[in-house]
Amino acid sequence: MHYPDNNCASPKVDPQPLFQNYLSHGQVQGLVSPYFAAANTAVAAGKKFMMMETNTASCGGFAGISDSFASALWATDYAMQMAYGNFSYGLLHFGGQNVYYNPFTPPPTNMTSVRKWNTGPIFYAQLVAAEALGKSGNARVIDLYIDGNADHRAGYAIYENGVASRLLLVNYVQPTTPNANDYVATFAVGGGETGLPVVSPATVRVKYLRADSVNSKDNITWAGQTFGQQFMSDGRLQGDLDIVTIQCNTSDGTCNIPVPGPSVALVFLTDAALQNSGTDDTAPLTFATTTTTARIVPTIDQAVLETSNGRSGSDPLGSTSESSSQSAGFITTVNPLNFILSVVSSILVSKLLI
Repeated sequence: MHYPDNNCASPKVDPQPLFQNYLSHGQVQGLVSPYFAAANTAVAAGKKFMMMETNTASCGGFAGISDSFASALWATDYAMQMAYGNFSYGLLHFGGQNVYYNPFTPPPTNMTSVRKWNTGPIFYAQLVAAEALGKSGNARVIDLYIDGNADHRAGYAIYENGVASRLLLVNYVQPTTPNANDYVATFAVGGGETGLPVVSPATVRVKYLRADSVNSKDNITWAGQTFGQQFMSDGRLQGDLDIVTIQCNTSDGTCNIPVPGPSVALVFLTDAALQNSGTDDTAPLTFATTTTTARIVPTIDQAVLETSNGRSGSDPLGSTSESSSQSAGFITTVNPLNFILSVVSSILVSKLLI
């Protein structure tokens, strides 16, 4: 179990100064690197190495961070860094209604209500990571340390059967004006310092994870599709699928991939890499309810509720556990203007050889 921060402390933590930590590739590397030696030992012994519990912060996460697009960028980077560090699995913790880091949260009453669930930003990261690693079960991941291991962007190459199949790029930077902090990643497969022949593709396909801001809670899209606004989801992607085709430079074997700020770009180097990244099912699947709690649903007279003082305000916060009334919940907000990140130049070029 490892969380990057602790929200169980008393007094509660102010998340405002911590926001920048979730927009940092260096912070993600620091989370995983202490486990490199142990993971290598486990793999050498033929064992799986698992992160049994993690998320943005213990005890429900932070308002304005754990439920914002920043958490999706961070979790994508974190998942890929764990794969690079030889983790077999990483398990995200869930909680109740008052938890900020949930991948999804049911409606407060009837869980069978349509389009009343909430799909959290961090759930999108799981989709991106799953497609980046693909279905082969033998993906190998390398951290590219792009731009001299720049803190506000990340890059990973994914190999299958010893061949580069996908490239994942993260841009954490929040632009001060539209497109001001986009960057272009230029890569080639082979050639250059590799000493190998250039085998770059003529075209590549790209899926983008996008939102207007690192602080966004709504209008998050994966390849043009979204799970909907807060508490308006039914667990199915909505909208038209948008996979961008980019022509590469046949003269020098390089490909230029725009990476808007903030976003994640997943580049498929071959058609097979794209086809082997997602599910084979084209139609949504539904599952019947097989277990019920048989619990009694309490009711209260409306007139009594209107005059209730809520236990005199002595314990206004909820919990993530059935048996606890103290374990979570601290309501505070993050001012989005305090962590608008920018760089001087409007277009930056990262050159990668994979």
